[in-house]
Amino acid sequence: MASILLAIPRIILAFEYFVGGIPRLGPWPFKTLHKRIYRKSQKTAPYLHPLYPFTDQRTIKLHMQYIGALMVTEGFLLALPHTRGGIFALFLGCFLTSSGYWSQMRADMPYWLPVTNFGLAWLVWYIENRS
Repeated sequence: MASILLAIPRIILAFEYFVGGIPRLGPWPFKTLHKRIYRKSQKTAPYLHPLYPFTDQRTIKLHMQYIGALMVTEGFLLALPHTRGGIFALFLGCFLTSSGYWSQMRADMPYWLPVTNFGLAWLVWYIENRS
């Protein structure tokens, strides 16, 4: 029972990264979510320069695909047992959530989800590395 409870944070976080990353790659299978993320990216992308490429308004689709690929990669890192407790998974998760927090805060958008995911990333790393 305890192992199931300890798995909940990583399952939630991996799920969030897959559901948030896949619509950024293309409109299938979440067309409505893809459109919503596109509108959000138009507001947040300019605040991510120079951390991310493709932050110009003409390259929003490339920006979304770049972020989506990073998010799906993080989802896989969290899903695989031998990488979920690694420093790369922690770094990528913290980088994505910190930049999400920063850009959403600067764009006057709610930023509770990146803050929550930042805490979950550290919790997953702690659970996987406790001895």
